Amino acid sequence: MKLRVAAFALLVTAFSTQASADPAFDLWNQGKYEEAIKTGLAEKTPEGLSVAARAAASAMTMQTSPCMDCVKRAEDLSRKALAADPKGALPTIYLAAALGYKGRIIGLMAAQSAKLGEQSKHAIEEAMAAHPKDAQLIATMGGWHFEVVRVGGSMLARWTYGATIDKGLEFYEQAFKLAPNDLLINYQYGLGLAAYDAGEYHDKIEAAWKRAIAAPAQNAYDEAQKKRAAELLALLNGKDKKAFEAKLDSYMGIPQ
Repeated sequence: MKLRVAAFALLVTAFSTQASADPAFDLWNQGKYEEAIKTGLAEKTPEGLSVAARAAASAMTMQTSPCMDCVKRAEDLSRKALAADPKGALPTIYLAAALGYKGRIIGLMAAQSAKLGEQSKHAIEEAMAAHPKDAQLIATMGGWHFEVVRVGGSMLARWTYGATIDKGLEFYEQAFKLAPNDLLINYQYGLGLAAYDAGEYHDKIEAAWKRAIAAPAQNAYDEAQKKRAAELLALLNGKDKKAFEAKLDSYMGIPQ
């Protein structure tokens, strides 16, 4: 069993905001992630580093098979962005996502030894203390709970990490009060619940993905996630359960 810690969460939740006239951000907006990374790094500012981390995390999540080089780059750039902007909301989400992907690739024992779950939770909590009304951070914590319970089971997750599905749902409820129609929060909410139990939470998943599909896309990343939400929704309501699970795992970067 792979350790799927922390916030795939929604990392993706952090990708549709932060309007900017910055050249690096404009490149990210267009889906030119490699160019956005180079440009952001060259700017040598907290904002530029944040865009570079965003672009690296975007490229990482767009992979449909494990890519440790992608994960390492996203983690490294997220840490650089946080060094320039301690407790920054967006870099924290990118770091949590990178650590989650890393845990999936290296496996349960190595991830536990490296304390990836604890690192993710601590970073999210620190950022939430500084940004208590940030819907993306709140949703990221909700996703963290979903992931840990999904991997370890309800009893182990609760004893080891204090994670429960109910707490995850509570965090998402808070996020939805702040941003009910956020495309990526809705998309990730559906992903987390579907990965945990698509049958039990079918109606919630369906409603969330419908909201994601209906939301206007602001950039190339949004467009890609809307497409994914539509594909997953069709499979969710289809008869081929294995095809749905395979597509879900692919979009979450889960090793086969």
